[in-house]
Amino acid sequence: MLSNKSLILICMLILASALSAWSVTDTYFGNPFSTFDARSFAMGGAGLFNSKGAFGIADNPANLTLMKKTLGVSANTYLNRNEDNRSIPLYNSFDNYIDDSVYSSNINTFDNYAPAGFYAHRFNKWGVGLGAYYKPVSSFDANYYEEVRNNRNTDNDVYPEKIAINEIESEGTLNKTGIVVSGAYGLSDLIDLNLGFEYGILAGDVKREKSIRWTDWAITQVGTYHLPELTEIEDYELSGDQFKIGASALLSKRFGLAATFTAGTTLDKKGSYYYKRDAYRNTAVDSINTAIKEDYKLPTQIRFGFVYTPRNVIRTEFNMDIEYVAYSEIHKRYDDVVNFYAGVEHQVVNFMPLRLGFQAVNNWYVTTEEGTDENNHPVTLYHASKIVTPMITGGSSIKLMDNLKIDLGFGYTWREYEAVDMFGDAYYNDKTYTGASTYALWPNSHITLQDRGWENPDKVRENNISLNAGLNFTW
Repeated sequence: MLSNKSLILICMLILASALSAWSVTDTYFGNPFSTFDARSFAMGGAGLFNSKGAFGIADNPANLTLMKKTLGVSANTYLNRNEDNRSIPLYNSFDNYIDDSVYSSNINTFDNYAPAGFYAHRFNKWGVGLGAYYKPVSSFDANYYEEVRNNRNTDNDVYPEKIAINEIESEGTLNKTGIVVSGAYGLSDLIDLNLGFEYGILAGDVKREKSIRWTDWAITQVGTYHLPELTEIEDYELSGDQFKIGASALLSKRFGLAATFTAGTTLDKKGSYYYKRDAYRNTAVDSINTAIKEDYKLPTQIRFGFVYTPRNVIRTEFNMDIEYVAYSEIHKRYDDVVNFYAGVEHQVVNFMPLRLGFQAVNNWYVTTEEGTDENNHPVTLYHASKIVTPMITGGSSIKLMDNLKIDLGFGYTWREYEAVDMFGDAYYNDKTYTGASTYALWPNSHITLQDRGWENPDKVRENNISLNAGLNFTW
């Protein structure tokens, strides 16, 4: 029978499944998942050598024959709450920097789930195993909402008039179905060698819609059929496969090594792109509806890890992973990066562990903007940005029955970076659409509405609160 405490915990996890969100910045890679194993997540994502949970086979296929149980299944959820604040620098009349003025703040919610299972058998010195899992590789779920208001004086505690609503709605997930096989050979009672292979099928649907909608107040001020609304939709499918090999070696009772190689792969990207801007003045409707058929690349990843268990009365385990990602395979403007994961597990009381960890992960993304070359010809300018994302983690495990437990991992992530404004200011210049010499929407006519590029970027501050929970049953 489950205790009241355990039942309450399960109910809280179910209710929390509606509390997660992702960054809207990276439209190419989305938001990659580090690990779906809650135990490894609580230790900073360090779990390349893992003999405890079913989802360890997704991090390293060689973990399959490390398992101390014969059969195991796991059901996992990943919950993340993201807060996104975008600001521009504020200067006084003497051109002195005062502070960052936040013009947009978003908190959104999404959730992700994943199952895994394995069978492993030992006979004499040999061991074999077979496993499978299904998990998200990267999430494209993201929402962005921004109000455009005019520059009317607000001394009377009245909000400036709302001119337009800018929105980005993105949904979709790149998922992997992994089939894992592993073999093991025991050199002695303490030394054990394991080799695993994974074949993964990757598939996903992504839809991203960007829109500008004028308010009734703005339409009334300017007049009907003057202000053009904008809709941009990218809808596509991703499909392909990927291979991973892994090795692990238990070198003594207290020390183990592990390594994986995940081959870079090229997926098929097929879909459609739609763009429409309404007509205004003497212009016609600007419309594009074209097919998408291109390659979508994922980089090669090489990862090394070790586990160390010191001689303690109360068991303590140290884990550390180092990962090399060959981003230069994706884009010439990218450099390869090295990511770091580390964590510790300490048995506190009644076999309840305390887990703590830290990770530092590097991501690249490319943004584009329209510009001119040295001959003043229009060109597309590319800007590559690297974002370092640190995370501190913690967690524990609760035993519900003899063979049933819940692993919990909590994480806090923060990052700050620069990005180009996603909605250019020039679009809200009503003189463009009316041909008038004065603004109808902007009371203070001494302003210049022009797009901000990398000479004056947004400052983006994000923080995430994450929960990774796994229900594990082994026998």
